[in-house]
Amino acid sequence: MLKIMLPTIMLLPTTMLCKPKQLWITMLTHSFGIAFLSLQWFKPSMEFTSFSNHYLGVDQISAPLLILTCWLSPLMVLASQNHLTKEPVTRKRTFISTIILLQASLILAFSATELIMFFMAFEATLIPTLVIITRWGNQMERLNAGTYFLFYTLIGSLPLLIALLSLHTQNGTMSLCTIQLNQHAMLNSWTHTTWWFALLTAFMIKMPLYGLHLWLPKAHVEAPIA
Repeated sequence: MLKIMLPTIMLLPTTMLCKPKQLWITMLTHSFGIAFLSLQWFKPSMEFTSFSNHYLGVDQISAPLLILTCWLSPLMVLASQNHLTKEPVTRKRTFISTIILLQASLILAFSATELIMFFMAFEATLIPTLVIITRWGNQMERLNAGTYFLFYTLIGSLPLLIALLSLHTQNGTMSLCTIQLNQHAMLNSWTHTTWWFALLTAFMIKMPLYGLHLWLPKAHVEAPIA
């Protein structure tokens, strides 16, 4: 995990200190190196979670998501070069830094074994995504699209936070490994149904599920190519 996370973080100072003429090629070379390095997670023998520490781990579900995330930066940069040709160097650096922060947040979210850490990383992806939509969107309605995206995500995050706090009260921990050992019988009651609905609301908005997808058309139309 550190083989991926540390180079991703080091992309930030590399982007800020790199010469303007070498910015794109340096960013692409570095990010493609991280992307190819992430292919090591394709292990057919990975039957259990591989932990790098008490808070980060990779299993068969998170490994493909992490690999797709690591390919996010180079592909977004490739798709955005023509769009940013006339932009000043400072804005180019800001755009690349925003992509790096988005990728780092997604890596933390997909590899977190602590639910509160997952929640923080999951919601942290909102900030760079919002900046990309509102600043580098193609159309004039990008601010409106960013507002839709912001409020829908925040509305979904509050029930998720309440559900996680309720889960912590019930189990006394936020660790996924410990929660699996404390398997309580699920009662078929209105309380548990409401609890599960609150837990899934944020994910239904992000997927997005029909009826909760009103932010999606605006965000996709107004967002830049990347």
